[in-house]
Amino acid sequence: MKKAAMFVTLALGLSALSSAYAADPAFPKVDASKKVTLEVWSWVPGLDKTVAAFTKAYPNISVKIVNLGGGPNTYTKLQTALKAGSGAPDVAQIEYGFLPAFADTGGLVDLSKYGANDYKKYFVPWTWGQVSPEGKAVYAIPQDTGPFAMVYRQDILKKYGVAVPKTWAQYAAAAATVNKKSNGQVKLGNFYSTFAPWFMALAWADGGQFFKRDGDGWIQTLNNPAAKRVLNYWYGLVKKGDVGTVNAFSADYWNAAGAGKIASNFEAAWGPGGYAGSLKDKSAGLWRAADLPQWTAGSTVKSGNWGGSSNVVTTQSKNPKEATLFALWLNLSSSAISANWINGGLFPASAEGLKLPVLHDTTKNPSKFFGSQDISSVYARASQGVNVNFQWAPWFPFANDNFNKQIDLMLKGKLTPDQALDAWQAETLADARKEGYTVK
Repeated sequence: MKKAAMFVTLALGLSALSSAYAADPAFPKVDASKKVTLEVWSWVPGLDKTVAAFTKAYPNISVKIVNLGGGPNTYTKLQTALKAGSGAPDVAQIEYGFLPAFADTGGLVDLSKYGANDYKKYFVPWTWGQVSPEGKAVYAIPQDTGPFAMVYRQDILKKYGVAVPKTWAQYAAAAATVNKKSNGQVKLGNFYSTFAPWFMALAWADGGQFFKRDGDGWIQTLNNPAAKRVLNYWYGLVKKGDVGTVNAFSADYWNAAGAGKIASNFEAAWGPGGYAGSLKDKSAGLWRAADLPQWTAGSTVKSGNWGGSSNVVTTQSKNPKEATLFALWLNLSSSAISANWINGGLFPASAEGLKLPVLHDTTKNPSKFFGSQDISSVYARASQGVNVNFQWAPWFPFANDNFNKQIDLMLKGKLTPDQALDAWQAETLADARKEGYTVK
């Protein structure tokens, strides 16, 4: 059996801080006389400028930023380096869902050795569960998050006489109304059929658990009750023609959203920045954000998460103490959080970071694009409603790809939603066992 040590469950005007934001925490002390150079792999825009404040505070530490673009290119190179025992950076950015696969290589430092657990209290609770699932070893420092909320065209809902849905039953009724009154020309929503984490975030909000550590092994339940409820719900909307299935982030999607052919969607906290950047003047000022609809009317806001990243320190680092300091500073320093929001749209994992004035500046995008609404407050509320116990497994990359296969068959009418989830469960389980994991 492999040693699976992990499962896993956004940056910001640099100077104007208010009294609502507490002072930066006291960071770990390092030897100021020791000259150190840290290599950091990250795809966060403008990070080379952000770290200027760090090197000013710690002049003995130089930071070299390497941007490999994120995604498969970064992960493949990092996995190769970790397995080879050389070529890895001191610090690397890894998304929560892919963190277990890297921890499983044994190439990540347990940051608790350098006092990381002392900083748990500064982060939104659920994010710490992503990097320290058993509450002891800490495999990364949380960086940014993607709690879920609804984005919608206020003008279109008003045109068709529907209120902002607060429950999923209301959303289905509103979708039917918009479809009927527009003669099928406008869809209230859109089902993202090729993004497992989008679907999983909706099930996460309903208490869905897909992976769980069980002693030295694992329990996998991709076909859990919440997943079945969510997929059957969306399949029903798709079959009725009440929602679309346009590929996410495609030109077709942005054209439809800008033209008012898609009136709402469910997006992570980093999503609104994509709307502002991709749509520009098209429909600017017409969008708004609201809480995720709930299954039970009047219940507290529950949400899931899509995306978000962490910063790891590799065992190849010759300066793990300084690397840990950098990872903590990058994600708890008000100047770094502010810069990362402004330059890259990273919605912070820091609890105090969520209060920074720059996140709530409605004169700048993405809030300006959303009719000058303080959308960060909506997403901050969503972040507090994310289930802290959600876990990921090391073989999630396979599950991620296999999801697309099963959903494609479902949309072609070859599988029911339950059958699609059962096949996803069975094929992913077989692959995990083939790779040497003890899973049931």
